[in-house]
Parts: sequence; structure tokens; C-alpha cells
Amino acid sequence: MVKINEVSKKYKNNVGNFNINFEVNDGEIYGIIGPNGAGKTTLIRQLLGFIKSDEGEILINEINPQKNSKAVMEFTGYVSGEIVLYETMKGIEYLKLVASLKKGVEWEFVEKLIKHFEIDVTRKIKKMSKGMKQKIALIAATMNKPKFLVLDEPTSGLDPVMQEQFNELMFKLKDEYKTTIIICSHIFEEVAKLCNKVAFIKDGKLIEEFKVVNKDINQIQEKFKTLFAKEVVL
Repeated sequence: MVKINEVSKKYKNNVGNFNINFEVNDGEIYGIIGPNGAGKTTLIRQLLGFIKSDEGEILINEINPQKNSKAVMEFTGYVSGEIVLYETMKGIEYLKLVASLKKGVEWEFVEKLIKHFEIDVTRKIKKMSKGMKQKIALIAATMNKPKFLVLDEPTSGLDPVMQEQFNELMFKLKDEYKTTIIICSHIFEEVAKLCNKVAFIKDGKLIEEFKVVNKDINQIQEKFKTLFAKEVVL
């Protein structure tokens, strides 16, 4: 589904991404971990065609998102690290607006998502908590059972119960609808439970990639401490 070959995006002061290489198979959940400023969001923006790479090539389902972002977005769901919604609309109004812009949305599935996340969509968005807004964003991103899903800190603001509900939805999308998912997260337990593979990014470079074995959170924590010793404060 995803092929990234020697991708670089360089900004001033040696900031950006540098020679990134990895692949994500169909129906796989792929985790990206790194400290703040490591280049995770820059990579996501290139993946979705929001910004152009200086070097290298990205293919999403054999389509270059930087040449044809519209075609990629037709089968892609996305939740950004800092969500922005239409504050003056009610939750239900916003979801209906998003549904009208996407292909293949079954409103019955949207209603199941609303019930799954236990959210009152009759409220105005500006009166919602951060966690409620996060739920709206997740529903909007997954309502059409996307082939490709990109999530940047997706459980930010969610309580532990809703985090489990989120995990359940991810497995459903993966197992029943064969959705390929990329998750950027700082939550080791989330990555351990969900991801088949994890990439560690530091200073814009992919420094290690490995398979998650037996959903072992300790494996990821120890690897993080080893790779990012300077960033970790004990």
C-alpha cells in the first residue's frame, strides 16, 4: 500500500526529513514514534501530498500523492495532530457535511460510530471538550471505511475507556475492511497493542524499524530509551 523511497524534505537549520525508506503492506498497522520535532508530521504531510518532497518518491496504492493528491484522498482518512473543526456547527451537522463530501458513506455505519464512541452529536462543537472533538474527528475520518488511514496522536484527549473503543475500531477496520493504517503516537501501550511494525524517527531520519512481538510494551519502551537516551528524563 505504501512505498517510501529515499524521501527528503529539507528546511533551514538542518530540519526536515532525510533519506526516509519504508514500506507498509495492505491491511497492516504501522507505528511511527519519535520525540517532538523529530520530523513525524513533516513525513505525514508528504505522504498525503500536502507538501512536496525535495527528493525521493512516495507511492500510496501505486499513486504518487504529490502528483495526484486528490486521487489519494478519495480513499484516505486523516486525523491531524491538531484538529480544527467548524466550531459553530453541531456535531451531527459537521458529520453530515463531511459525509456529503465523501464517496461510499453508509449513514448506518456513521450512526454505529456515534454510538461506539458514546458522543452527543447534538451539541455545538464549540461547546465540546477536547475529547469529544477528537471523537468527531475520528468518526469523520473513518465513516467511509477508508482503504488508507493516517492518524497523528489519535487518542489525544480520550479517556482510557474511549482509548479501548478506539483500539477496537482500528482492529475492525483492519480485519473486516482491510484498511492500512499509519499511527503517530507517543503512547507506547497504544503502539504495542495495535501495530505490526514500528519506525523510530530522530532528527528527521528513520533510525530503526522493527516488528512488534506479542504486543510487548516493554520491548518498545526499552527500544525507545536506547535510541532516544538524550531525550528521556528518568
